[in-house]
Amino acid sequence: MKCFLKNLQSDIYKITHSALLPIHLILPIAGASVFLAYYIISPWEDAQKVSAYFQVLAMVSPLLIGVITAMLSEKELQAGLFQLVLSTPYKKCLPHFSMIFAILLFGFVASMIATVGFGFTFRIMGNRLFTMNLYVKAGLLLFYGNISLYILEYLLSFAFGKGIGLGVGIIGSLLSALLLTGLGDVIWPFLPWSIPTRFCSILVESTLAQVNFIGQSGVKPGFLFIVVSSAILLIIVKYWSTKWEGRKDEID
Repeated sequence: MKCFLKNLQSDIYKITHSALLPIHLILPIAGASVFLAYYIISPWEDAQKVSAYFQVLAMVSPLLIGVITAMLSEKELQAGLFQLVLSTPYKKCLPHFSMIFAILLFGFVASMIATVGFGFTFRIMGNRLFTMNLYVKAGLLLFYGNISLYILEYLLSFAFGKGIGLGVGIIGSLLSALLLTGLGDVIWPFLPWSIPTRFCSILVESTLAQVNFIGQSGVKPGFLFIVVSSAILLIIVKYWSTKWEGRKDEID
């Protein structure tokens, strides 16, 4: 545990001194600001505004996660062909687990800024249909729904290169939008790209109808899928890391 915490501290330091920090802090603020500015003149109802904002957040998440993991992979590649990761005196999986945990921490902060910051300002503007409790729940659901995507896209970016990580992120965002339609009504709890968008949509709908969110169709399977898929992916990372020797093909 002590070794893990040392690695985690180092990874957090590296992220805060890189372009990854503004991605996690400035982008959520900028995105919320754009929507809030538009909503001043938008004729939509408050519920439509909130639901649309949450859905867009969830749709762009796979792409942003792809960008983040690709940048992290590129940063380690340029730092001596992943030598900081490969030369660890501890188990080879430890640096990967600490980096995954670090980006998850920043992902959690970004999710809460995007939802709670939006909700707080939206209410100041006079839109008080929902309490702040909904925005906090939305941030938690957005983050939780993306956990397996963080691990998956981290693995792909490090194993196969930034191009694959970004490509999967782009495809994931497209799938997220597509599966919000009737095409995803049955399968959405079993696809990580559709879970965050559905969670946020169901949260708004259940709050308006004053019914239990957890009891809605697909929610429990969705929660279970994230737990199981994240555990499986972490196991894959653990065993992959023992065989992985880095990549040299992307160095100019």
